[in-house]
Amino acid sequence: MAQITNISGISLPLAVWLAADGYDFFPEGKSISATALLKPVRQILLRERLSPEARQTPDVSDFIASRLGHTIHDGIEKAWTHDYATSLRKLGYPQSLIEKVKINPTDLAEGEIPIWLEQRGSRQIMGYTLSGKFDMVLEGTLQDFKSTSVYSWMLGSKDEDYCLQGSIYRWIHQDKITEDHINIQFIFTDWSRAQSKQNPKYPQQRVLEHRVELMSLSETEAWIKTRLRHLEASAELPEESLPECTDAELWRTAPVYKYFSDPSKISGRATKNFDNINEANRFCAEKGKGIVITVNGKVKACAYCPAFPICSQKDRYEHA
Repeated sequence: MAQITNISGISLPLAVWLAADGYDFFPEGKSISATALLKPVRQILLRERLSPEARQTPDVSDFIASRLGHTIHDGIEKAWTHDYATSLRKLGYPQSLIEKVKINPTDLAEGEIPIWLEQRGSRQIMGYTLSGKFDMVLEGTLQDFKSTSVYSWMLGSKDEDYCLQGSIYRWIHQDKITEDHINIQFIFTDWSRAQSKQNPKYPQQRVLEHRVELMSLSETEAWIKTRLRHLEASAELPEESLPECTDAELWRTAPVYKYFSDPSKISGRATKNFDNINEANRFCAEKGKGIVITVNGKVKACAYCPAFPICSQKDRYEHA
């Protein structure tokens, strides 16, 4: 059994909770999960090449974010599978409607409302078994629960990732997911009411629903096939020849353009910062003196990549 360290000295009551693993997908043969297929090709292939000696032993503290996410998912599932009727009555729904709700039904009568939770399915494609487990499907619409920091939400849109993930789930679960969009249910772990009142770009509620359109089934299947072909074509390449992760896959922050009125003091604090090179150069020209220095964005994803020990691409970057 894999070992987990506790270098940070987390107390036993919490350490046991953090070390628990409820993951239920154990691939055999040519199998891959939907979430794994969405990862960079370089990461997927290099992870398989890691020797036991090169694998980093995780610390129990590494699982805090994921366990919080699992706990929220488990709580939502329990609320719907144990006593959803009481909650619906509290919310003002009539008994006639509540009686039509069916949780994870094996068959449906006319007029009944199906709600599926945490269902795993799979389909065969190009000799692979592609598996995916969704959070919830409510009357044919895919629901995905995301517990995240406000900073991550404000940093930039991940709609392309949500679209791909949801589209693959729909392709796998065509009997349950019938609508052409996914609802992302954001739950912010560090939301501040005061910040929401001061900043209009800040999420105005602690929980928000965000709708993302999905690709068609034919477009999704074409994307899956292209991805699998890419994996197979790269499988035998040496590490240095593998496709490199893109800036988006690296979670690279945007560059900053720093204007210094005195070029001899560029090691200190900039006079003014810009997020656009043209604006920075224009400002410098208007002042008639100084210099603009480009500070490249930092890479964040490498620190969380299991292939970090044997990847040479990461050696070129400054990591956040």
